[in-house]
Amino acid sequence: MKTSTPRIRERGASISVLIPTYRRAEPLRNCVASILAGSRVPDEILMVGREGDLESEHIFTILRQESQSRVLLRTAWTTKPGHVPPVEVGVGAASGELIAIVDDDVAVTSDWLASLVPHFHDPKVGVVGGRVLVVDAPPVKPRGKPGCMSWYGKLWGNLGSLDRTVAVDSVMEGNCIWRRELLASLEFDPVLNFDDASMYGLDLCLQAKKRGFTIKYDPLALVYHYPAPRADGLDRQERGPRVFSYCRNYTYIMLKRLPFWRRLVFLAWWFLIGERDAWGLGSLAIDELSGNGRKNRHISQALRGKVEGARLSFRG
Repeated sequence: MKTSTPRIRERGASISVLIPTYRRAEPLRNCVASILAGSRVPDEILMVGREGDLESEHIFTILRQESQSRVLLRTAWTTKPGHVPPVEVGVGAASGELIAIVDDDVAVTSDWLASLVPHFHDPKVGVVGGRVLVVDAPPVKPRGKPGCMSWYGKLWGNLGSLDRTVAVDSVMEGNCIWRRELLASLEFDPVLNFDDASMYGLDLCLQAKKRGFTIKYDPLALVYHYPAPRADGLDRQERGPRVFSYCRNYTYIMLKRLPFWRRLVFLAWWFLIGERDAWGLGSLAIDELSGNGRKNRHISQALRGKVEGARLSFRG
């Protein structure tokens, strides 16, 4: 059931910005600077690092020493590796009524936070996501209903291609803002803290929707994503592991969160048809017939990921 939520006043809401980070000193410095330069600044910026990361520890100290802003700069630490633990720790440590979460390798635009907060005047809104544009990347065209899920379980991607405010089923993890009370009550499933934690934000959004909250996307809440160093074992150029991780986590989430009848429909679509980079028999056949078949499609990784995700969901 949906929990009771207070209305958020235009200037009265306390806001925390949570930045999970790991060994990215300069990108983090740029991210914090862009937040402090915004037309609306938060009450606190909470940077969460992993214990033993001396690079982050050093930059945290420098940022606090250099800061001349009224915004409180705080830090928290996790002992666990991965993408999900610093978010979970940050949610527990944040003090704001609203928690905005951004990746450490983005720069927010001037009206980023000012665009996000007014949506919470509506007590039905639980989370709002913004637009992420990759610097120097060509624009992408919207296909289907970005950010929304089809009745058979397909989540349409390329949410950042939309230039209008819409209700959606999921938003991007690296540019979103939540009601703290809601987010703190959700399950951060440790199974999804694998590789780059693909789709863990979808899992949180599905939980919020089940409780009756609305999820919105606002393209005016824009951030720019810049290239940044990645942790060992997370090379985005290696597509095979990413395909496996995506298929594993997506399968697990759908089989855990969907009602029984939709799980059956999802499994039929997922294995018999599928989609590009998550191939099923139908998508493979279309690839070949259309002449779009190519090498290094990582078909076996996609299938193994789907099977592993199903195994994990049934085990749970």
